[in-house]
Amino acid sequence: MPLDLLLIRHGETEWNKDKVFRGLMDMRLNATGIAQADATAEALKDIVFDAVYTSPLKRAMVTARRIAKPHEIELRVGDGFSDMHFGSWQGLTEAQVQERYAPMLRKWKESPAKFRAPGGESTKKAWKRVNSQLREVLFTHGTGTVVIVSHRVPLKMMTAYLLKQKRDTINQIRHDPCAISVFRVHDRGKYEPVKLNDSSHLQRLNLPKPDDF
Repeated sequence: MPLDLLLIRHGETEWNKDKVFRGLMDMRLNATGIAQADATAEALKDIVFDAVYTSPLKRAMVTARRIAKPHEIELRVGDGFSDMHFGSWQGLTEAQVQERYAPMLRKWKESPAKFRAPGGESTKKAWKRVNSQLREVLFTHGTGTVVIVSHRVPLKMMTAYLLKQKRDTINQIRHDPCAISVFRVHDRGKYEPVKLNDSSHLQRLNLPKPDDF
């Protein structure tokens, strides 16, 4: 039997909506984010979970808690699934970063593999941290269904890893708030993408299409 791995991004925060760099800043979900988390929980309520992992940041923890509640399962907190540290960019809007760090922002968007924000975490270090934690989860669970609730950039990194792509491809991947990606994990490191960035369960909320931010 294979392992079904569900990758889920936390629900919306005000900083997502306003295109503010978040990183390790620990903000809460807004009302839309709560509704997204509850809709995701409803969509997954009939699936038997073997484990639910989450980033330790509030926006992921609250999303994961609401998804796990119908299953009466304890969360497993993984520091490796925390967001990428964006250093001095954290708390700034994309427009402010464009004004102050235009060449660096262009590098982040166009060639992220060797990027590091001032005072922040390098893409190389974040990739190693996130995917080391992912490999630990895959080693622990050989079968069943496992959920990981994390953040935009870490989820892009996990998706790229599972698709056997390199870290310079992460900005070609989307993962919207509370969207679900599913990989079926077979023996010998074969990762079969079942669906990517699926937000169909959120349609009843009648939300506008989010920016990739």
